[in-house]
Amino acid sequence: MTLFVVLTVLMASAGIFLLARPLLRKPATDSTAMRFAPWPTVVVIAVGIVAATTAFYSYVSNWTWQGAAEAPGHEGTSVDAMIDRLERHLQASPDDLDGWLTLGRSYVARNQYYRAADAYEHADKLANGSNVEALLGFGEALALADQTALNGKAGQLVEKAVRLAPNDPTALWWSGAAAYQRDDLALARSRWQRLLASNPPPEIAQVINVKIAEIDRQIGPAAKSSAPPAGPTPPASGASVRVRIELTPALRANGQSGALFVLARHPGERGPPLAVKRLALGPWPVEVELTGEDSMMPGRALQAGDEVQVVARISRSGTATPASGDSYGEVNYRVGQDGMVALRIDKQVP
Repeated sequence: MTLFVVLTVLMASAGIFLLARPLLRKPATDSTAMRFAPWPTVVVIAVGIVAATTAFYSYVSNWTWQGAAEAPGHEGTSVDAMIDRLERHLQASPDDLDGWLTLGRSYVARNQYYRAADAYEHADKLANGSNVEALLGFGEALALADQTALNGKAGQLVEKAVRLAPNDPTALWWSGAAAYQRDDLALARSRWQRLLASNPPPEIAQVINVKIAEIDRQIGPAAKSSAPPAGPTPPASGASVRVRIELTPALRANGQSGALFVLARHPGERGPPLAVKRLALGPWPVEVELTGEDSMMPGRALQAGDEVQVVARISRSGTATPASGDSYGEVNYRVGQDGMVALRIDKQVP
């Protein structure tokens, strides 16, 4: 159940953060910098992520509100009625820490974020600031109610949670978001890299990879190297992938919009790729080189002698997650042995 809660929080947080991003920063002017989808597309993406989270709940969880409502003695009981009973219980037993945590989770499920913050605050006081779930729930509820709270109380709460649980995925996500919002990009990168090391689901990893890539474009290699080392430096010689990407005549005639993602991974491997680049669409064909500088995780990079699969995908929405209708192509590559290899975009994501 704990794993489920972590994964669903991360997925929902990713949708919210991507949706709020255009409000927090001005659009990039550099043609090679990260660009964001127009508002209609952003809304569709956020709704899709929330829908995926709901589906994931139905598939994984062994607890449903409906099941509780149909339990003996509770026929026809609604979610709101169960919350009412829990509130009455806590009035009679205000020292029930688990009860306050449950109430906080229930309010979040009902999108009542300020009430959730109050419940988690009670739990935090009962635990004397030592309960990670209470801290994160309190900070998350404040952030969901008002994104700017990450610059104040919410940010302080998630930082305290990170100190208590340095590898907690939810703490790493929100503390990275707080650091990003206050322009502490090196710290945001460090927190999100640590989150990637926990091997989150591919959908979450792709969102984090895009955010880290954007940070790298802003702070540059020198600033990246100033962060605390988290693994060996990728090899500099021989470990590169070079491809010349072309479109089929039909795709070229139809015209393409969005962004180009080029990545290399071990065949059949899930999770973050070995290297990835996001490029603005331009004249075709285009030549792309992936090196150790394009690695998304310290200690995990292209190595001479690797057999990798190189994928080039045109994302119509401009986001890292593949979507139906995106055009793509792929080719196998021997790192350190093959030179420039042709890669033709000739397929579509179903």
